[in-house]
Amino acid sequence: MGIYAYQGRDRQGNKTKGQVNADSRIGAVTLLKERGIAATEVTEHQKTMLNKEITINKGMKPRELVVFLRQFSALLEAGISVVKAVEILEEQTDYKQLKQALDSMKDLVQEGESLSLAMERHPNVFPPLVVHLTRVGEVSGNLDSAMIRLADYFEKRYEMRQKVISALTYPVLLGVVSIAVLNILLYMVVPQFTSMYASSEQELPQLTKWVIAISNFSVSYWWVMVTIILMVLIALYFLRKKEPGKYYIDYAILKVPLLGSILQKTLLIEFSRTLSSLFTSSVPILQSMTITRNVLGNAVFKKVIDESLQAVEQGNSMTAPMRGEWPFPPLVVHMILIGEQTGNLDVMLNKIAQFYEAEVEHTTDRLQTLLEPILILFLSIVVGVIVLSVVLPMFGLYENINL
Repeated sequence: MGIYAYQGRDRQGNKTKGQVNADSRIGAVTLLKERGIAATEVTEHQKTMLNKEITINKGMKPRELVVFLRQFSALLEAGISVVKAVEILEEQTDYKQLKQALDSMKDLVQEGESLSLAMERHPNVFPPLVVHLTRVGEVSGNLDSAMIRLADYFEKRYEMRQKVISALTYPVLLGVVSIAVLNILLYMVVPQFTSMYASSEQELPQLTKWVIAISNFSVSYWWVMVTIILMVLIALYFLRKKEPGKYYIDYAILKVPLLGSILQKTLLIEFSRTLSSLFTSSVPILQSMTITRNVLGNAVFKKVIDESLQAVEQGNSMTAPMRGEWPFPPLVVHMILIGEQTGNLDVMLNKIAQFYEAEVEHTTDRLQTLLEPILILFLSIVVGVIVLSVVLPMFGLYENINL
C-alpha cells in the first residue's frame, strides 16, 4: 500500500485535494472515482527530507489515539454533533499532527464529507482500522459505539505492548551495563596490568594469557568489530526492504528462544483482537482479513493470512491453510473452526485473544524472574574470570619478592 496525493473536483465541481491509500496509481484513481472525485492529478507521496515530518511518523502515538477515541465517543454520547466534537478536540489537543488533521477534517465535514473519508485523508494520523470502523459506525448510525470499540481495542493493544516492554526493559538494561563493564575492563584495566607484567619476566598463567590476548585484540582491532557490526546492521536493513529477506528475518526472530514465543503470542493476540473487532462491526470477512493482514507487521503471519484469504475466496474455511503452520497453534485453528461452524467467530476470536493475553502476561513475568539472576550470574562469572586472570600473576610476583 502506498500513499498518493491527489487534486481534483468533487460532484459539486469544487476543487479538492488530499491523500489516499492505494496499491497503485490506477487503484488510487479508481478509488477516487468511487467517491465522486474526478482526479486531475495523482502522484505518489515521495519520502524526501522536504516532507520528513509527514512521512517519518507512521501514526499517532498509541496513548494519544486512545485518549482521542475516548474523548470523541464521550462527546458523541453527550449528543454533540460530529463537527462540534471535532472542533472541541482540535482546540484542546496539544499533539501537533492530530491538531492539523482535525483542523482539516472540521472543514471537510462541514462541507458535507463523511468523517471516515476525512480521516482517510490523514493516513499518518489515523490507522486504516480506525477509518474502516468509523465508516461502519456512520453507516449503522452507531458512531459513538464504534469509537468506544476502537478505544477498547487500541487500549488493550497498548497495554499488552507495554507489559512486554516493561518485562524486557530491566534485562536489556542489565545487558547493556554488562557490555559496558566488560569494555572498561578489556580496554582500560587489563592493558595497565599487561604493561606491568611485561616488565617482569615471569611465566604468566594460561588464563591470564587468554585474557591479555583478547584485550590486545580488542584494543588493536576495535574498528574491525565495529565494521562487522555495522555491515551486519546494514545488510539486515536492506534485506528487510525485500520481501524474501523480510520473511526470513521475521522467521528467525520468531524462532529466538523465549522472546520468539512471546512475539508469536503477541501477534496472535493482535490477529484475533483485530479480526474480532471487525467481525463485531459487521465488516465483510474478506475486507476484515485484508485489514488484519495489514495491521500485522510480521511477514510470516502475513503469508499464512494471504493463503487464508485465497481459501475464503474459493469458498473454503479460513483455517485450511493454517493447519500445519507453526505460527498458528492447533488451539487457535480449532477455535476459529468452531467459530465458523457455529456462526460465533467474533466471540471465539475474542476468547483466543483473552487466552493468549493471560499467557503473555505469565510468560513475561516468568521471563523477567529468570533473566535477571541469569544475567547477573553471567556478568559475575565473566568479571570474576577477568579479575582472577589479573590477580593470579600477582601471587607469583609476591613470591619472587619474598625469595
